Amino acid sequence: MRIRLVAAFVLAAAAAACSKSDDARSSSGSEMVEGPGKTVLGIDPEKWKCDSIAPLDRIAEVLGGEVAAVDSPFTPPRGVPEPCNYSMTRPGAPGPKGDAGAVLVESWTFDLDCRPDYEERAELLFAEYAKKSEELVAEYSKRTTGPGVKPPTDDAGVPLRAPQAAHEAVVGRKALDHHGQGLLFVDDDAPCYVRVVGPDAERRLGLAQLVAGNLTEANAPMKPHGDPVMKK
Repeated sequence: MRIRLVAAFVLAAAAAACSKSDDARSSSGSEMVEGPGKTVLGIDPEKWKCDSIAPLDRIAEVLGGEVAAVDSPFTPPRGVPEPCNYSMTRPGAPGPKGDAGAVLVESWTFDLDCRPDYEERAELLFAEYAKKSEELVAEYSKRTTGPGVKPPTDDAGVPLRAPQAAHEAVVGRKALDHHGQGLLFVDDDAPCYVRVVGPDAERRLGLAQLVAGNLTEANAPMKPHGDPVMKK
């Protein structure tokens, strides 16, 4: 049996995650006023756009390479926007003779769920991801312990990266980095949970903090409404 790290989804510090810029509230056009003193919060998930909270140039800064948006092959559940998928390219390390390294290509994604039961769904995912991460770490350790034991490989014979234990992350109201390739967090001022998938823990956190820093109830992908959603 080969161990595979499988993403369970289509894929600043705490202070930065808690601050929401004026640009995110106004320039995205997501906050509308209907009648005297009435503010409409939220954007229809079918009309919501990824760049309203994560512009490509800011994602490129966080990930450290050239970023292009990629269409999603998946149809999201009703009430959930399409996941935000990206292909990131950057040059690899120079070769032994100083020649240019190969171009590295990475896949990154984040998705949001702002349905009314988002907190219950998030708690189930926190438990599932923590448990699965623990199981993968234990299984990998068992299969690679002992003299002459080699790490498992993929179909091309390339050694698989060792799974990493789940750990808390500093973003939003609650966050978990898991499987060595995903980060799940509950936002601190929008009624949503967010999942980020990518191959590097530091940049996963950076992308999560970018999303958290711009996500508000006004620009969240959810049924438009007039009164702020109260968190539990």
